[in-house]
Amino acid sequence: MPPMARAPTAGTASRRAALAAATRLLRAELDRGGPADPLVTLWRDWRDAHRALVRLSRRAQRLERGLGGRIGFPRVPVPLEGVGAPPAYATEERDVDRLLGTGPATRALRARLKRDLAAVRTAWTVGAEACGLTAARAGEDAADRRAAALMRTAAATPAQSLAGVVARLAIATEWSAHEPEPDGQPWTFIRTTLADLLVLAGAARTPCEDP
Repeated sequence: MPPMARAPTAGTASRRAALAAATRLLRAELDRGGPADPLVTLWRDWRDAHRALVRLSRRAQRLERGLGGRIGFPRVPVPLEGVGAPPAYATEERDVDRLLGTGPATRALRARLKRDLAAVRTAWTVGAEACGLTAARAGEDAADRRAAALMRTAAATPAQSLAGVVARLAIATEWSAHEPEPDGQPWTFIRTTLADLLVLAGAARTPCEDP
């Protein structure tokens, strides 16, 4: 999914310092020429894709805010019962039915609100196309898919060197600063990196060895 920036924390400075050190090491590895650990190459490709995703996401958000400021967002206020009750907002027709029910008493109001919603959604679609928001969102989605595919490959590719281990951890560290959802990452990276370290240290056991 598109990235979400986390609020700064006490660990932000140390994370940035670690990423800067890892970047220097991995760039030096790439500058040496010759065959690099596949994970180092994946780090370079993922970093390019991730930066493109962040850039496109910020552009789309800026265009969306601008369009919303000019014509309003594609939603309609739904009046609720109760003195002074603030309105709720519907962005889909089913929201209108959910908020007002489907009884005959609200039929006319629901029909009007659905017509109003269709009108503002049409205006939003036209405006989004005209200002470039539609294209920006399409580019953002494509960049998100590429970054996610490279992430999956990096998580599954065995490291062939300590530089490869650093590359995987650098991906996980930079990714975790933007993607707070607990969808299994970065634990997959941590587990596979542990396996890499055991192999590189010569401590991996065969299935027949006793613990």
